[in-house]
Amino acid sequence: MGELYNPYPKLPKNIRQIGERDQIVKLYVEDYVNTYLKRLYPTGGQDLRVGLLVGEARMEDGVPYLFADGALEMENVTRDGARVEFTEEAWKKTYETMEQMFPRRSVLGWFLCGGQGAALSPLNYWKQHGQYFAAKNQLMYLNSGLEGEEAVYTASEDGFYRLRGYCIYYERNQMMQDYMISRKDARRVESGTRDAVIQDFRQKMEDRKTEAVRSRGTAGILGTACGLLAVMVLAGGVVMFNNYQKMKAMEAVIASAIPEGTLDKWSSALSKGTDGEELEVEQVPGEVYPTLAEIVIETEPDAADTAAAPQPVDGAPGPYISGGNATVSMDSQRETGSGSGGQAASAVPVQIPDNAVLHVVEEGETLYGICMERYHSMAQLEEICRWNGLEDENRLSVGQELYLPPA
Repeated sequence: MGELYNPYPKLPKNIRQIGERDQIVKLYVEDYVNTYLKRLYPTGGQDLRVGLLVGEARMEDGVPYLFADGALEMENVTRDGARVEFTEEAWKKTYETMEQMFPRRSVLGWFLCGGQGAALSPLNYWKQHGQYFAAKNQLMYLNSGLEGEEAVYTASEDGFYRLRGYCIYYERNQMMQDYMISRKDARRVESGTRDAVIQDFRQKMEDRKTEAVRSRGTAGILGTACGLLAVMVLAGGVVMFNNYQKMKAMEAVIASAIPEGTLDKWSSALSKGTDGEELEVEQVPGEVYPTLAEIVIETEPDAADTAAAPQPVDGAPGPYISGGNATVSMDSQRETGSGSGGQAASAVPVQIPDNAVLHVVEEGETLYGICMERYHSMAQLEEICRWNGLEDENRLSVGQELYLPPA
């Protein structure tokens, strides 16, 4: 496939409109050319300064687009003040300068710059315009000095046509920069500074360089900040991932340590307390469990041992209770507060059902975690401690065997 057709020429990106948009001729003047023309006016006996406008002309759908990126002055063409006479020697020298400073450019017209307060009329130069700049859409630029009247004309069927306005565009115009530097010895207005055009040009270049450096510095700072933020987020994610198991175990311990319904009571009490009322603390009586226990686990006895074993009395529980393939007995002692010296209580048997599950404690497991994982509550904690004779539910050893209720 071929390239897509673009009905308009490639226009500059950064432009500034001067006046209104003209519908007949589209004129674009480069910023250095505009600066040069506005500051180029007579001094020291001169009444007029004349030169050529050069650049590129394009036609798109019958509309001319003119891009003026060069302006060069012609020497020795003014006579008796504001009169202009073009000589063969002046043309020859101007074209040599144009080939050297502005190669591959065509003549778009000419400019005339008068002194401050000068009234330049296009009627005084229309004959010379028709003689030397007879091609279509050739320009006549008139400027009557610094901050003076400025106008651009082009030939039409009715005479001179004044453009409504034009655009100033900005780009790196090295040709015009070199020409302005080469003209540093040309006569200009002595307004307290020397070579005002060159100084203005250099100042603009320094301002653009400073702005570019500032932009690069800002971009570098933002890039560094984004990099540090990304590293911090990554580090935080790694730490959270490494501590996931610890956080999960802590959650189980906290959930098991708080009795069911306590949080609701605390929330209600705190909500009442915010209104200035006195907080009420509810005391819940606890339970006292045996502190001494002895668990005897024996394998299934032989026939001789069975005969020698004591037999339970009818109606009374025996010291041995069947629990799967083993028999378990539990002797516990309780001290009572009545009487002198206390009195030992009789042995309390523990019945372990046949459907109890034997669990072997692994590394890192806690009784709270086992209950939360199997039953999702702490309701079986007391029963497990009673079955297995655990004095402290917080102390388990790796490889320890526990009888657990079925899930």
